Amino acid sequence: MKQDEFSLIRQWTSRSRHQQGDGLSVGIGDDAAVFSVPAEMEVVACCDAMVETVHFLRETMNPSDIGYKAVISNISDVAAMGGLPRFALISVAVSPRWSAEDCQQIYEGIYDACEAYGVRVIGGDTVSSPASFYLSVTVLGEVEKGRALRRSAATPGQLVFVTGHLGGSAAGLDLLRRSGQTGEAALERWKPLLSFHQRPHAQVAAGRILLSSARAGALNDVSDGLASELWEIAEASSVQLRIEERKIPLAEVTRSYAEQAGVNPLHWALYGGEDYQLVGTVEEQAAGAIGERFAEQGISFSVIGRVEAGEPAVWMKSEQAWKPLVKAGFNHFGESEAGKG
Repeated sequence: MKQDEFSLIRQWTSRSRHQQGDGLSVGIGDDAAVFSVPAEMEVVACCDAMVETVHFLRETMNPSDIGYKAVISNISDVAAMGGLPRFALISVAVSPRWSAEDCQQIYEGIYDACEAYGVRVIGGDTVSSPASFYLSVTVLGEVEKGRALRRSAATPGQLVFVTGHLGGSAAGLDLLRRSGQTGEAALERWKPLLSFHQRPHAQVAAGRILLSSARAGALNDVSDGLASELWEIAEASSVQLRIEERKIPLAEVTRSYAEQAGVNPLHWALYGGEDYQLVGTVEEQAAGAIGERFAEQGISFSVIGRVEAGEPAVWMKSEQAWKPLVKAGFNHFGESEAGKG
């Protein structure tokens, strides 16, 4: 990159210049941003990083999709609290292998995601990196005081549910990794899987429905795989979760591709991650009404099990037998799982 740091930052963040209003009094262009939230709300804050070769590969993600996905992963965390995302801070460490044009595309993806969910970019930082590209996104949102949904709120007797379909992102990654052997025709045939992996959606509307129902228990987003998220709820809530394999929702395109690839799609759903759906618990009497509200928003709602008392554990019923569900998911420090995205 030949331009100086400040001119590049101005170029990449030009879509955020001169923004004010809706609680934002100072945006990009000063030492720090200044914003306020309504008196009845409190701030929800989350931060995720994406590191080249650990979270993404140039071969499977173009720059704009990297930026888009980094924002979505944070917005999904806000959704899992029942909150509304509002502002984003973006920090990048750029290695010599990445051009100014690459970074411009990353910011285009960042703004695509932010604009889709009403989020404003209000600051960040840009530095150099000697090796890998690094992108960190912080999203600040708001939620009604004292009402944020948590992993620790599951109670015996509630039902376990998930939104949408699972395993599609991992299937898309598998397709991209095989693309050298399968060719462009296969990528076109299974195009929906690419969207699942490269341009996922965050379930903000679903989180708001659950919060407003006042009948939800625990909530988590599916970033590291269903098995991992279920275990987080079980341990945080000190309960047992019992789910049924046949009820785990898989998109037909995921099933079809898995059959051709010779892979069990259930493994992708349980351990693949990055679907950014929501998994949680609701009171049994309210499940029908919540499902109807989801349907009005075009969001699928699948009951997959129940919450029971007992030492924290997750069980899955397969072929009439209950077995413990392995506590595993995407390990951000495991060499064997590097280059997930």
